[in-house]
Amino acid sequence: MNKELMIKMGDQVNAQLPEGFGFALIVFPFHGGGTGSYISSGQRSDMIQALRETADRIEKNQDFKTPTANSN
Repeated sequence: MNKELMIKMGDQVNAQLPEGFGFALIVFPFHGGGTGSYISSGQRSDMIQALRETADRIEKNQDFKTPTANSN
């Protein structure tokens, strides 16, 4: 995975998100090892916290809440 493609995919994801949302995109090979690639729209420390919280939820088989439109 190259830097230019990761930036392009990140830009596409970011363009689809509502105001106030961030993203982290992780791309990795399924077989044969190798290094994963990562890009995000947030500060590194915020994204590390979000990824840890997400990993905890995945391990506990918890459902993810989906965002809804604000009613105000």
